[in-house]
Amino acid sequence: MKRLRLLPIALVPAVVLGLAACSGSGSSDSSATPSASSSATAAAITSCPDPGKASKAITVTGSFGGTTAPTVKFDKGLDAAKPQASTVVQGKGKALKDGDYAQVSYSVYQASDAKKLGTVGFDQGNPQVLSVGGTGFGALLACANVGDRIAAIGQSSALGFNTGGEIVVVADVVAQTPTKSNGAAQQQDPKLPTVKHKADGEPEITIPKGVAAPTKTTPEVIKQGTGAAIADGDTALVQYKGVVYSTGKEFDSSWSKGAPTTFTISEGSLIKGFVTGLVGQKVGSQVLIVVTPEDGYGANPTEGSGIPKNATLVFVVDILAKG
Repeated sequence: MKRLRLLPIALVPAVVLGLAACSGSGSSDSSATPSASSSATAAAITSCPDPGKASKAITVTGSFGGTTAPTVKFDKGLDAAKPQASTVVQGKGKALKDGDYAQVSYSVYQASDAKKLGTVGFDQGNPQVLSVGGTGFGALLACANVGDRIAAIGQSSALGFNTGGEIVVVADVVAQTPTKSNGAAQQQDPKLPTVKHKADGEPEITIPKGVAAPTKTTPEVIKQGTGAAIADGDTALVQYKGVVYSTGKEFDSSWSKGAPTTFTISEGSLIKGFVTGLVGQKVGSQVLIVVTPEDGYGANPTEGSGIPKNATLVFVVDILAKG
């Protein structure tokens, strides 16, 4: 029986190779993985890097957020004593702040020889959803607006990567990712659990009294989004809450943890009922899923999970972004 497994969101970019392996949305050269001798470390930045001579020497051409990666040029051996960042294109969107999430496309280069180490987004899948604030690349994003194109240079560890050595990163801040569903409210079936919302968007789930649970896994769209549809095998950034049908008791929730999380939508990672409920649904939607014991944890729930044996479960899932 498959267990519901949570995959943590990448709070800052890791080595580009690692991101590609996790999200299926990037490419990289094997040289992006550092050897022990090349993995120089520097304290991760915690505030906005100033522009400087080195970051201003990076030229970038090409459409913002396009399907073709921009052309990036700089002299081999470009160097900065401490991280620098210049805004190549000034965005007109919302200023990002700590705690936000942003969709970012970026390319990474080794500063010493101008070799491209990899790309996420652009012509290599979808932008990466990253957390804004904290240290490393997240700290840099906290200085940006939606629509900005940024050119940065510094030690990889200071910028939040683990490629080793000094790197150049060119990033397009494509969009801000919401922390709750922004879809249009739909009429709810009174024979299924109903959903109301707190001010921050957290769902409150009410189990109908005297109504037997469905005998097959049943999804219902509570809010209809208009984004891309989720396919089997996609990664998705979500908010979710799970309760036991018979008692209404919560057993798991990203809302309780204080942040969205990333799932791989496949039966290799999730219980069958969760996958059944989300495949085909659109980004921006909120989906209620009543999961039968056969499509959930059956007689073998995880010890300490708070899930009874052979329990019907109810999930409410906000689909925030597709990775």
